[in-house]
Amino acid sequence: MSGFTYPILSATILLYNILIDHIENVIGDENKKVIEDVDNDESETNSGNKNENELSQIIKNTAKIYKLKLLEYYNKTNYSYLISTILDPRLKLQYYKDNEWEDELINDIQQKFLSIYNKSYAVSIQSDQTETPNKEKSLDGNKDLLKW
Repeated sequence: MSGFTYPILSATILLYNILIDHIENVIGDENKKVIEDVDNDESETNSGNKNENELSQIIKNTAKIYKLKLLEYYNKTNYSYLISTILDPRLKLQYYKDNEWEDELINDIQQKFLSIYNKSYAVSIQSDQTETPNKEKSLDGNKDLLKW
C-alpha cells in the first residue's frame, strides 16, 4: 500500500507549512493594503466596495486568529515529527533546506536526530556486532522480537 493513500507522521510538518503559507498569503502585505484602503475610502462613495473592504478585513482578521491557533499547535509538535520527515525517503533533511528553514534550525534538527540515533540505536548495533559471528541468532521465549 502506498504511503500517499493514508496519513503518515512525516506529512504533518508539510501540512502545517502549507496551511501557514496559505494563511500568510490571505493576510498579505498589511502595510500596503492599509494604505490602499485609506486611499479607496477617501475617493469612493460606492457602498459595494466598502462592504467588500469590510469583508476582506474580516477574513484577514479571522486568518490572523487561525494562524495564531495553528502556530500554537505547531509549537506543540515534538522532534518525532521533524525526525520522521528526515527519515521519509521522499523528504529527508533536504525538505527543510528546500523550504528555506534557517540554518540554525536545520542544524538543531540534525543534531537532535543524531543524538537520538546514537543514544537509542547505535548502542544496540555495536552490541550486536560484538557477538561471535558463528553464533546463530534464534528466537526463543527470552528474546525480544523488536530487538532481535
